[in-house]
Amino acid sequence: MHGNIPFRLRQLRLVVKSHSTPQIIMNTQSMKKLSCLSLLALTAGVCAHAATLTHRYDFDGDAADSVGTLNGTLSADNAPTNTIEAPSFLNSGGVPSGADTSFASNSIEFGMNVATASFVNFGSGVQTDIYDGKAGSVAYWFKADTLSGDMFSNVGPHRTILKSNGDIRLGGGTVDENFSFTGDVTAGTWHHFSLTWNDVAGAGTIALDGDIQTYSFTPGALTDPSRLMVGNFSNNASNVATQFDGHIYDLQIYDGVLTNGEISTLAGNAGTAIPEPGTYALLGGIFALTSVMVRRRRS
Repeated sequence: MHGNIPFRLRQLRLVVKSHSTPQIIMNTQSMKKLSCLSLLALTAGVCAHAATLTHRYDFDGDAADSVGTLNGTLSADNAPTNTIEAPSFLNSGGVPSGADTSFASNSIEFGMNVATASFVNFGSGVQTDIYDGKAGSVAYWFKADTLSGDMFSNVGPHRTILKSNGDIRLGGGTVDENFSFTGDVTAGTWHHFSLTWNDVAGAGTIALDGDIQTYSFTPGALTDPSRLMVGNFSNNASNVATQFDGHIYDLQIYDGVLTNGEISTLAGNAGTAIPEPGTYALLGGIFALTSVMVRRRRS
């Protein structure tokens, strides 16, 4: 009769006492086994995520890092020459439709005025943090008002350049390749973008709205990018031609390579990050609840 019932379930005994509600009873050995299994499941869930979120930006009036310490510096108006302007921040209609705004309710806007540069500069001290000999990822949402310019420049050190035909180009000394996607970029529409790299393997992925493609480069070729920029290729006012004209929302940088499944999750859920802390909180809650419900049998 018990042949089809797993052994650990047969160890559970439902005891109904007079004037009491049913109780789940386990012996000490079974409780220890369940505790170990619960901890293993929780640990496995954490370890399954090779990518760890190390930097995240909500652009709530600045470029402060909400996870790490890689804070960005905003370009500032340089009147009377007016060749550089400060980015602006939008929260009304400035985020992807349906986005979870519990973390980020603003987007940052670049290229508001023609012939004027705007950007966020993260400096040149990020090389050993996320590039040299490392595997990493960057993900963000963007909406272009004009199909041109450097969105995220020198990551990896790849220049992520938006082309007028809706393609995205990875430019620079390491990679120089155009990518066409199933649904190319269209002006005035929010898109999700991600880029991963593995300096040791010399390989990475590039994705637009969950359409993932691969690229390769010489292993160990991710050299010092000299600067890390968002919104432009340079912090020089003369680089107006590389100005990105549009919005960027919820910029995330990871230590480690995002999996294809994680990229798809980000592309389908604006305002979320990998891993979702709530997932592990739920597993921990289940373990805690199990520990409370299970008790030694009283004689």
